[in-house]
Amino acid sequence: APVILLLDKAVPQHSWCIPFSVDGNPMPSISWLFNGSALFEGRYIHTHIVEYEHNSTVLHGCLRLNRPTHVNNGNYTLLVSNALGSASRSVQGRFMDNPFSFSPEEPIPGGCHVPAGVCPGPRAEPCPRCHQVSVAVALAVFACPSLSVMLILLNKCGRRSKFGINR
Repeated sequence: APVILLLDKAVPQHSWCIPFSVDGNPMPSISWLFNGSALFEGRYIHTHIVEYEHNSTVLHGCLRLNRPTHVNNGNYTLLVSNALGSASRSVQGRFMDNPFSFSPEEPIPGGCHVPAGVCPGPRAEPCPRCHQVSVAVALAVFACPSLSVMLILLNKCGRRSKFGINR
């Protein structure tokens, strides 16, 4: 019957590796559970047999995880089985802390979650610099057309020189 000789915590290599060693004759099939559900292997998560000796029944390998994040943190269970039986063992995988200070299920702090954008409770005061910026923009919008009109009037209505000197 298959036996799990080693299942160790994840180690960072080129990609993360959860190392394992199993023994069994006939060669056992290997599968994984993640937090109690079947782990489907693909391009970024796959079982890699590192070492296989022809005269031995022991398999050494890794569950490879390519760039895991906080979403991949959890309980990994190795399942091995053949015609004579099965075995399982679990290890906790922790790859990185949650980069967010809140859970996606919780409401966003200070956010408005009622229809029509009406927020109950006290509202934050606008920043004092926002008022200064809006005054500066208003002055610029007023000054540009005023200067343009003044230049046009000076050009059209300016006095001609008495001495016939062209500008």
